Amino acid sequence: MAGDWKIGSDERRRATDQLRSFRAANDGQVAWDTEAPADFTYVFHPDRVLVRAADAEAFEGLVAQLSERVLVGDVRRDDVSLLDGELVRYVLPERQEAQSVPDVLDLLEASGLRRGAASPDHWVHVSPGGGGGSLCPAIEPQETGLTEPWPPVAPQEKGHEVSVVVVDTGWHPPAATDPRTPWLKGVDGDDELNGPDLRPYAGHGTFIAGVVRCVAPLTKVFVEGFAIGGVGGGGILESDLVVQLEEALAHDPQVINLSAGCRTRLDLPSIALETFHRTRLSKRDCVLVAAAGNDSWAAPFWPAAFDWCVGVGSLDRDGRVSAFSNFGVSADVYALGRNLVNAFPDGTFECNETPDKGDVRVFGTGLARWSGTSFAAPVVAGLIAREISETGCSAADARDVVLARAAYDSDPTIGPLMELRQPYPRP
Repeated sequence: MAGDWKIGSDERRRATDQLRSFRAANDGQVAWDTEAPADFTYVFHPDRVLVRAADAEAFEGLVAQLSERVLVGDVRRDDVSLLDGELVRYVLPERQEAQSVPDVLDLLEASGLRRGAASPDHWVHVSPGGGGGSLCPAIEPQETGLTEPWPPVAPQEKGHEVSVVVVDTGWHPPAATDPRTPWLKGVDGDDELNGPDLRPYAGHGTFIAGVVRCVAPLTKVFVEGFAIGGVGGGGILESDLVVQLEEALAHDPQVINLSAGCRTRLDLPSIALETFHRTRLSKRDCVLVAAAGNDSWAAPFWPAAFDWCVGVGSLDRDGRVSAFSNFGVSADVYALGRNLVNAFPDGTFECNETPDKGDVRVFGTGLARWSGTSFAAPVVAGLIAREISETGCSAADARDVVLARAAYDSDPTIGPLMELRQPYPRP
């Protein structure tokens, strides 16, 4: 069962490979919470702190008291307005004795700051992990000899168009007119700028958009890109992610798919994502669906672990919970996430991670095979969008119908792809 999975030597090397590559892709602006990279739980900006506006005065007062003995220089409030000022970003100066951001927060909380009032600015990564886990999908993309997607395009004879935004790595525009991927006709998004040599995470957003359209053919999908041109190595700081999510709302979506997330300091809820929900998402008829993560952990993975978010774990085709899938509070439901087949850019891809590091994979069929909770999430996002399309109900009602249906049955049009949330995966 998934809970029995243990991190081995290959996984440790893989985690180390990922963190080093990720730090290099982000000009070194990446820190983690352990000495050994393979043991990390969460990843964060080495100098930034996030604070809710309501807690800013208390934070600044306690920082002033701390400055003389810990900080070399003044704390600077970032002049970027986040969520109309509801979220404040600070930049810490040099710290004495190389105190990390979590160390400073520990000292502030020992001095009276409410726990959780301030947070590191965590790195959110596509289908990422922590806890001795990973920063990536469960596997790197693989070639396939198949010429049709799996799950297949589901027939849909009735319904109206529903807006879905996929917030991800970007979009591969040729897929919309490629005769090999007709189900993506009309999909649009931020150009991922792919060339013949494919970067890590290239095609991630396109693949996910394809899964949504296969499950719900009458969706209007826009891919909002947060790692265009490979910037960030497939990751984004949570304070920047909420800006992208805010931009996604301009497309008036009823469903947002976010196949990304993070672990956090002390497993506390993400301040940035909580503020986005409170000030933006909760005021709209829009459902956020998020991947539960790929670390076989029950620890909270944000935003999937929020009660207002639909967190999706992964199933194998035999109905068992995938060995890599997170579970527990981060998985409200499980859906097929193993060996999906969908749209992928043509090109040459060199594997970056142990045990396949250095292997070259050549993609030339317009499709790839991929596994991870990243790809289980759009199955559920598509089912919710399809329910809205066919019945005209609200997004919230569609979410409730889909989750209730999963408790008793699978969707007859696409096969046994979902099951009810359980506290722990079945053996």
